[in-house]
Amino acid sequence: MSITDTIAADNIDRLLTVEIRRAGVVRGFKAVLQETVREDADEALVLSAARLLDRAPARIGIVTGAAVPEHMPVGESDGPFGAVVLTRALERIGHQVTIYTDPVCAPPIAALLRRDHRAAGITELRYNDRPQQEEAAAACDVLVAIERLGGNVNGHIYGMTAIGRDAFRTNVDHMFHTHAKLGRESLGIGDGGNEIGFGRFRERLAQRLPQINQADRTPCGGGVFSAVPTTRLAVGSTSNLTAYGVCAALALLRRDAALCHDPDDEEALHHVGVGLGLADGGGGGIIAACDGIPARTNAALVLVMRTIVERALEPARKRAF
Repeated sequence: MSITDTIAADNIDRLLTVEIRRAGVVRGFKAVLQETVREDADEALVLSAARLLDRAPARIGIVTGAAVPEHMPVGESDGPFGAVVLTRALERIGHQVTIYTDPVCAPPIAALLRRDHRAAGITELRYNDRPQQEEAAAACDVLVAIERLGGNVNGHIYGMTAIGRDAFRTNVDHMFHTHAKLGRESLGIGDGGNEIGFGRFRERLAQRLPQINQADRTPCGGGVFSAVPTTRLAVGSTSNLTAYGVCAALALLRRDAALCHDPDDEEALHHVGVGLGLADGGGGGIIAACDGIPARTNAALVLVMRTIVERALEPARKRAF
């Protein structure tokens, strides 16, 4: 890999730390999350993640979906968009993809897959069915979690508001622990520290970001940060954007800019998502936004990522003056 590609991947990582969040939600911590994880990596996080996926055709499971009854009844847009876009890239290089999600989240994700003409199937997770999770772990060569909560040190899952999700959302910690025991690799894609993948960094993050961990507010006292590790972890402003960054890094490795997400499709996804009932995780409204970031802005960031890759892949040009 050339120095040009390395610089490109580093720039994508940097782009992903830019926060574009409204007042009223937690701000000012995304860069700390990424910097903490980067301490243990010798290259850009998106590039490390892409290397895991840059392999011979394999069975890849993607776990996503984040529904909250009465607030986000079929889930939020963050996660499903990234899962579908990553599926597109993975299928393009020959992988077989299965998406695992909660039953209430399955219909909009299935619709997004049909819209994109994807071959991937969907498996609906039965509530805390450990044997089903063991079967899923055995069926996947690589597991990917996108915006999927992981249990804290006490095994409970919490949103960023320190409100528990145990009562209505399947805890998939057992799937990832089982998968690891089989000697297989996994990837976490997250944006808050409470998702699957942050386990190896939980103690450092709790020390550096106690106001985000909120141990004093969580009923069990364990804070919101996840204790579930993955082999690789990519971090960004939203999980969708981070998944797009992984696609961009995969494009660098494969020398194929077509693996990048498309800005026009990104904007369209938001409007399709509104029709499917997917909520903006930043406030719960059924609007064309992801974690408070408007569709058009997300599309602009996708364009920047794609341009970074295209400039890195084009032939070198020498300035004559």
